[in-house]
Amino acid sequence: MSENKKETKQYTIRFPPEATEALKEMSKEEGVTSAELIRRAINFYQVKIEAKKKNKKIILENEEGNREWVVV
Repeated sequence: MSENKKETKQYTIRFPPEATEALKEMSKEEGVTSAELIRRAINFYQVKIEAKKKNKKIILENEEGNREWVVV
């Protein structure tokens, strides 16, 4: 396999109806496929795990500069 190509693995996931609807809504809002949304969620969770390992917080800041943090 070429060094430029990433190996991929295909999974089948079963979701309850509520999660399926949430996945559809979030995918539509973000303008991405369900698979891409799941990839992004995994990436975010990796960031969360790294923050927890380093005793850090994930900070959310709005346009006015108000901050709140996400428990990790």
